[in-house]
Order: sequence, then C-alpha cells, then structure tokens
Amino acid sequence: MRRLIFLILLLGSLVGYAQNNTPTYTWRMHLPYNSVRQIVEADQKLFILADVGIYEFGLKSGEAEFLTKVNGFSESNVVSMGYSSEFNTLVIAYKSGDIDLLKGNSIINLPGIKRSTIFGSKDIYEVYIYNQYAYLSTAFGIVVIDLVAEEIIDDYQNLGLGGVPIAVNSLAIFNEIIYIGTNEGIKYAPGFDNNVNLKNFSSWETINQYDSAVCITDYNNKLYFVSDSILYSFDGLDYSTVESGVKKGYKNLNVCHGKLVVCRYEGIAVITESGSIEEYGEVAMSSAILDFQNNLWFGGFYRGLMKKDEFGQISYFTPQGPFASTTYDMEGQGNSLWVTSGGYTPAFAPTYNSYGYYRYEDGNWFNRNTSDPLAGGMRDFTALHVPKDKNETWLGSFGSGLLKLENGKPVERYTNSNSALKVSVGTNEVALGMAYDNQNNLWVSNYETDRSLAVMRPNGDWVDFNVGTKRLGEMVVDERDQIWILVPRTSGNGILVAKEFQNGSLRTRFLGTSKNGGGLPSNNVKAIVQDKDGEIWVGTESGIAVFYNPSLVFEGGANADAQQIIIDDGEDIGYLLGSEVVNDIKIDGGNRKWVATNNGAWLIKEDGSEVVLHLTEVNSPLPSNVINCIGIIPNTGEVFFGTTNGIASFRSDATEAQDLHKNSLVFPNPVHPEYDGPITITGLPEDATVKIADVAGRVVYELVAVGGTAVWNGLNFDGKKPQTGVYLIFSANKDDEDSLVSKLLIVR
Repeated sequence: MRRLIFLILLLGSLVGYAQNNTPTYTWRMHLPYNSVRQIVEADQKLFILADVGIYEFGLKSGEAEFLTKVNGFSESNVVSMGYSSEFNTLVIAYKSGDIDLLKGNSIINLPGIKRSTIFGSKDIYEVYIYNQYAYLSTAFGIVVIDLVAEEIIDDYQNLGLGGVPIAVNSLAIFNEIIYIGTNEGIKYAPGFDNNVNLKNFSSWETINQYDSAVCITDYNNKLYFVSDSILYSFDGLDYSTVESGVKKGYKNLNVCHGKLVVCRYEGIAVITESGSIEEYGEVAMSSAILDFQNNLWFGGFYRGLMKKDEFGQISYFTPQGPFASTTYDMEGQGNSLWVTSGGYTPAFAPTYNSYGYYRYEDGNWFNRNTSDPLAGGMRDFTALHVPKDKNETWLGSFGSGLLKLENGKPVERYTNSNSALKVSVGTNEVALGMAYDNQNNLWVSNYETDRSLAVMRPNGDWVDFNVGTKRLGEMVVDERDQIWILVPRTSGNGILVAKEFQNGSLRTRFLGTSKNGGGLPSNNVKAIVQDKDGEIWVGTESGIAVFYNPSLVFEGGANADAQQIIIDDGEDIGYLLGSEVVNDIKIDGGNRKWVATNNGAWLIKEDGSEVVLHLTEVNSPLPSNVINCIGIIPNTGEVFFGTTNGIASFRSDATEAQDLHKNSLVFPNPVHPEYDGPITITGLPEDATVKIADVAGRVVYELVAVGGTAVWNGLNFDGKKPQTGVYLIFSANKDDEDSLVSKLLIVR
C-alpha cells in the first residue's frame, strides 16, 4: 500500500502559473474532458469520469480540479469509481486493475489486483459502496475493499456453474443478500452469514431468466436491475417490470437524495419513493445524478457536463483540453503546438476518425471547428508540416485531401478537383506527407496512386511524378533540396530519396537494408527527421540509424549508408535503441533527439552517444508506455507526448535559440524560501555562457545554455544554497559579441 499527500503534490504541480514560466522539469497532463461516463456526488462537489481521466467539479465555485498522475494518482485510464460519504473516500478503479483511494488529501494505492496472477482480464466494471466496504464487480469475480483498513480483504472468484470463472457485471446488497449480475443469470447469496462460504460457487443461487443483468441497484426497499434492455424491480418476493417492460437503452441507475435517477438513451427519468416516474428529457446521455439542491447533472459522449436546474435552465461546463485522446502527429510553432488525431488501420485503411486536430497555446486548447466549410467534414488527419518561416500549417489526411491553414484558420482544401492529388483507397485522396523545399515548392506524397509524388509550385500550379512506387508516406526535405520519403508497406525498400533537376525531371534512389544499398536496420521505417547538423535520423521497428553524409546519397557506397550508433552503458554494448520500435523522432533546441517508442520516451544526446532520459509510465506521469508521437514548443522547450491514453507534457531544459539575446527571462524571480527547484534563464543566444555572481562580483556558479535555455540548480560551486541577496546573471553568445546582465533576487 502506498500513501501520498495529494495536497502537497497538487500544490507542487501548480507552482508558476504563467504558462511560459512553467518550472523546468515539471509535468502537465492534457486529457480530453468533453465526454462524461460517470458522475458521483461528494460533499459540495462532483467527481466526473471523462473519456480517460477524472476531474473534481466544485458545486459552489464552479471550478475544475484534475486528478492525474501529475498529482500522485497511479494511472490515467480510469474505468469506474465510487464514493463513500460516510468515510469521505473516493474509490478509483483503473483499466489495469489498480486501485486508488482518495481520502481527503491522501492517496492510498492498492495494487493487489494489478499485481495478481489472475489469468485473463482484470477489468473492473462497477464500484458499489456498502457501509465501510467497497465491492468491485470485475471480469473475474468480486473484490472487497475495507475502506477503514484501507486494504483488499476478500475476493470471490470462479462463481460460475461448476466453479468455472465468470464475470460479474454488477452488484448490490438488498436485505443483506448480495445480488450479482452474470451471463448465467442473477446469482445471490447471504452476504454476512459466517456459515456461508462465498468463495464456493455452490453457495450462490441462480435465477436463470435474468441473464447478463446490469445496473443492479437497491432503492426504497426494492432491488432494481436491467436485463435484456428491460428495467425490473424485485421487492423480496416478486419480480416486476418497470416502464411497462419496454426495451430501452439503459445506461445506469443512481440513488440520489431519496430518488432513483434512471439514465437511458431515450432520456433521463426520476423514480420517486411513491413509484411515480418523472421525465427530464436529455437523450443520448451516459450518466446522470440529482445533487443536494435537486439540480440534475448529466453528460454523454462528447457532450460535456451539463446542469438542469429546477426551472429547466441548462448550464454547460467543459474543462480545457484537447477534443480527444487520440494522436497521430505533433509539431511546434512559436508558442503553440499542433496535433492531429487521425491515422489509418494497420492494413492502411481509413479509420473514419472525426476528431479533427487540436492546437495548444499558452495553457489553452483550441479544437477544430466542425462547422468550418473547409475543415469541418474532413476525417483521419495525419501528418503535419509547419514551415518555420511562414505563418502556415499544412495537414494531411487519409482520405480527405490536404488542408492549408493561415494564422490558425483553414483557407484552402486541396482534392482531386483543384490539385494534382488523385483518389485512392476507394474514392478518397490520401496525403501522408508534405514539406517545402528551399525554392518554396510544396511536395506532397499521394499514397497509393500511380503518380504518387506531387508538388505545388509557388504560383499555385501542380505537377505530379511517377517515382516507381505507389506507396509514399511522411517526408523531410534536407538543406540540399533532396526529398527523403518513407515507403510504407513495401518489403524491399524503406525510403525513397528524390531530387528535382532544373529541367523539372527527377532523380530518385530507393534505400533498403542491404550494404551499400541504404544500410537501414529495417525497411519498416516509421520516422524521419533532419537535425541541426543536417544529418538525417531515421526511426525503424528495429531502432535508429543516421545518414551522416546525406550529400552522398545518390553516389551510393558505404559512406552513403545509414549507420547505427553503438553505445556502452556500462553494463552492455549494443545498438542505440536496437530492440525498440521507434514511432517518432523530434529535435529540440539543443539538437538532442526525443524518441517515441512502444516502450516509453527517450532523450538522446545530440550525437547519439548517450541516453539522457528514459521516461515510462512507471517512473513518470506518462499515461502509457506506447508513445505515438512527440511535439516540442520551440519558444518554451515544453515536450508533448501523444500516447495511447492521452497527452502529457514535460518542461525540458532546451529551447530554440538565435544568435542574439531575445526576450530573455529568469524564473522564478524572486526565489522564495520554500522553493527548492531549478532556476531557468531563457531567451539566450545558442550555447551561451552564463555566469551567476553576487553584487560583489564573486562568481557562485557557471554553466552553458542548451539551445537558448540555461538551468541552474540553485546551488553554488560548493553545492550549497547562496545566501539572501541580489545576484547578477551575466550571459554572452559564443563570440562574446552580444551580452546581457539580468538580476535575480534570492530570499532564504
């Protein structure tokens, strides 16, 4: 059992509210909160289970507080929750089987189910509170938690006929008898008789006609449940249908302040103690409750949280966040980050993902406008291209063509009707990659077409080329205007390199795994990027390789091949990430490589000689080890990770830099006595020298910027904290031609 103090962690995560001044080495979560799967009322607040995570909503303040791994919670993928008002405890169940108890400001972790050797699924379907116990309905049976002892005290498994494993869909206790819903019917047994062994399947009676019962709830001396889409009640003797036995899309039943709230697809209803049913409307919702003031709170799939008061007035609440948890690509631009949500199936077919794209800037998320005439109907957004010297953003798609945005707004959509893009994969235009060259030509890969490489000239004219393969993917254009393009789903090649001559013809070369033929670790190339030294870094399903001499690519030979990097970590010698599936590579302001894999995120030293960080869901707040993509905001150095369970970000210590000082900033400033974190200086020239001195001119520390940022640990050369006073920060570029003096106040 692990106990954390939630309040301390929460305060620690909120130090430095200004978005550009987020403390270095701190984390933030960016989860979608516009869906509602479950609502639980606590004292003067609600707990909302959204698409992935949980947030707390103050009924008086109207403010949201997020409960994430950054604040000390164990995981991100929450599946169910329950609340005990008597013991002020929220029970949080995760997809993995892990459990957290939130008791006031303390988080208690109960990893027993997650760590168990149970064969098969550990899914938790419901949390039912009875006195001091929480009963979990799971894929393998029942688990009982003592909320006072803060531990798992019992479990009942193999309750199926003959003692076979069986899932428990739902559970409630009525007249001290435990009723459970299974695919064999409703099973029941005395819950508190010491002479009854609840672990023995024969102790449980079965009512066969109500198979796969769900939403089992005790209310007003009756047991309610749903079977075969019909709502029933049981008074201890007889079973009766409710709502005339009409089949409906029941989602859940909640007892709220003496009433039973019934949430169904057809609308929300409330059953009173007299048995009357009052309709509230609001179709297609997933969860609903009545609060202590008789307000109806409800929500559904991408509908947000809503409140209907006693006068019928509706209010809407949706916390900030990306529209969905899915990610395909990320690219930074200035102070912002662009994210696409789409993709394609493993067989390269459309997923029909309609979540669009998201943009993050200064703490706010902006999602695609679904009513936009250009972008609103597009699906499966894939690759991004954000030119550094243009206020443009280009978004490819798997089936909706190519979209151009200016100043964040869609201005043109290119399809087969107004460009050289041709239909493929049925009747759809697929644009999997795009990039500008130095002549302002926009190159586009038009997947699965005969002339799969297209280019739009600066004057708007289009030309297309037959390059010997129909299958082209993401691309990068190097400083010599050579176009490096992934060749997906092709066993013999991994990359195509193309170079346009002045007469408009192309020179091409395919690269594969053979010696003198490319030297790739694998032909399944998933990522490609050019670093600040002009080298081409490639990510494959078998690690990383680097083209150190891209200018020689058409000459061929060993010097033109990709090279794998051999590293020695003191315990083993091998290829850099040689056993990892690399999904994405991004370059930060210090020319270091951030690598997305199926085994977490890696920070690699600029020359690949050392692994600086390996971040996983165990040693960091990452929601998942499977990282689809990475994006870096240039001006702040904040690194975003798109995982299978949503987005998280980490304030790194490297930003993009120029030759001179620009908008230099020292934070936090002043440094208060309780602060024990790093002190960051941004807006520096590239690789600037930084010296910290007291007012007498004595240098207390010296360091070199990574890109445009220097991070001081707050200690002097002796490893001690400097005394209270004003300190001068001297910084200069590499040539000592541009210098700056900043001031920092330290209070001890």
